[in-house]
Amino acid sequence: MPPAELIDGSAADFSAGCADAGAYVAPTLDGEVILTPKLAGEFTGDALPEGWTVTPWVDGGAGTLEDGMLSLDGASVRCEPVLLSPRSLEFSAVFAARPDQHAGLGTNFVDVPWVMFSTKWGRRLYGRTHLLNIDDKKLPGDWFDGPHRFRIDWNILDIAFSIDGTRLAHLMVPMPGHMRPLAANQRLGQEPLRIEWMRVSPYEPAGRFTSRVFDAGAVVDWHSLAWEADVPERTSLAVQIRTGDAARPGRAWSPWRPVRQSGDAVTTTSRHLQYRVDLATTDRAWTPVLREVRLRYSPAGSGDSSSSFVSGRCLGPQ
Repeated sequence: MPPAELIDGSAADFSAGCADAGAYVAPTLDGEVILTPKLAGEFTGDALPEGWTVTPWVDGGAGTLEDGMLSLDGASVRCEPVLLSPRSLEFSAVFAARPDQHAGLGTNFVDVPWVMFSTKWGRRLYGRTHLLNIDDKKLPGDWFDGPHRFRIDWNILDIAFSIDGTRLAHLMVPMPGHMRPLAANQRLGQEPLRIEWMRVSPYEPAGRFTSRVFDAGAVVDWHSLAWEADVPERTSLAVQIRTGDAARPGRAWSPWRPVRQSGDAVTTTSRHLQYRVDLATTDRAWTPVLREVRLRYSPAGSGDSSSSFVSGRCLGPQ
């Protein structure tokens, strides 16, 4: 018997819920809920997102959507609008340990200005900028082993490079002008540069996500609700639940009540349960990120929060 647990943790799971204009269900490989960004390019589907274009860098160069990512082989990808600072760019990518793979901000990576993560000669990863002069910063660590989350903070007077939440370089380089998010693999053949998504701030100041309805299949004792999330400074993430019987006329739901921290007991009995999440930020360069929600339950009256039970199912948002 499977454990008595229901989970939201994929793009399909979260997409079955409902987000208002301030919240964004990101169709990443694993799925997540964030505040709505100013601009987003998601390359997990079967077609390029609106406003994004792939251009060959050399003869025969191309971009291919496969396995939830855009593979660039002798080609570049960019979006049409150009933007002014301050902005923050985040993207998920797999760099290959080969020369001339770049991802960041610029107009076309030929004309200045530009700010990029770059393999440069192919042996290490660099944070690079160019306006009047080229500034290179070799980044510590080996970042060629799989997908990582990259971030460039493009401020008025400085640039910061981070990977997987850790700042690795800070350059006191003013970078005026207009730039757009783009990525390029300037060489044809061998390992491509693969991009999963690219997103640009500012994020909306607040948003709400309401989950699909969780159906345990019978009246059960709900025990706890836990979540995995990133909540940077100056951002917040608050969770509430309600319970009831969504199949009854009028859908007799309880009032919403808060779950103050991940893993807290919910201690209620019902067939259906629904959660909602309020996300907010006072620094619009940053967003909280909800990655997974787990609900534990057991047969009503069993008094056993760890017993096995028939898997439940989920209805659409109510």
